[in-house]
Amino acid sequence: MDTIQFSIEELIFSFYSEGLFEQGISIKEAYFPELQDSELKLMLEFASRSLLAKDMIKEVENQYKLKDEFAAYIHTLNYAEYTVKASKHHFDLSGEESISFHFKSGEVYLHKVLFENQVHSISKISEEEILSVINKFYNFQNLQISESESDVLVQLKSEEFEELLEDVSRTDSLLESIVEKWITEKGHSSSIFEFLNDLSNRNGKMDSLISFKYDSENKPNLMDLYFIIPGKKECWIATRNNDLDLNIKRVNESSIRTLLFKSGIHSA
Repeated sequence: MDTIQFSIEELIFSFYSEGLFEQGISIKEAYFPELQDSELKLMLEFASRSLLAKDMIKEVENQYKLKDEFAAYIHTLNYAEYTVKASKHHFDLSGEESISFHFKSGEVYLHKVLFENQVHSISKISEEEILSVINKFYNFQNLQISESESDVLVQLKSEEFEELLEDVSRTDSLLESIVEKWITEKGHSSSIFEFLNDLSNRNGKMDSLISFKYDSENKPNLMDLYFIIPGKKECWIATRNNDLDLNIKRVNESSIRTLLFKSGIHSA
């Protein structure tokens, strides 16, 4: 795994130096909206010195540019063929964090933001490492390898799923009335009760794994979306079938690989 890290200032400089001004301006406006042109110029000068000290830039026709081996990292952030984004809530549900995998020309780049979004970490990884990174990010334990239709715990229409989330978000504990309602509709089992309890403990807040590709204008188009619900004993995953109904099951390696495979990213 080859990793480089950029401060926000270094990242803006890197986009500018590669001629990716729109992306650089976008980041500048997000982090430094009040920055004047003279101040921006000074900031970029400081950033260039920092990158020079890291031996990451070179002088070309009296201008500093990223060295070739680092430029690919920046260009992949600007345009990728596919992206898979993993997001999760903090343990106390007070905030969220995410990581992204960008795929381009047979290469995979892992993108993280660190230190309250002040540092961007970009790593070039192999496809074989993706699943390991995802497992570590979500803290999956004893992930089962395969799945079958019999593994589906419960199937919900989209409107039913929204209704369930609304029910569990209204209270800090799982009410008996909610249990009776959904067990009556979907059948009684200890696993369904366990799932309902885990979802209720998180007030209906779910983690997610999303894949999308880009069109000719570099706009993302959704490919697939999984919801992930960490529980006390099990970790649950909600996927959509061909009818767009949601299948709730225990998280498994096969489902994760399917999302990657549907995106044309990972071999089956």
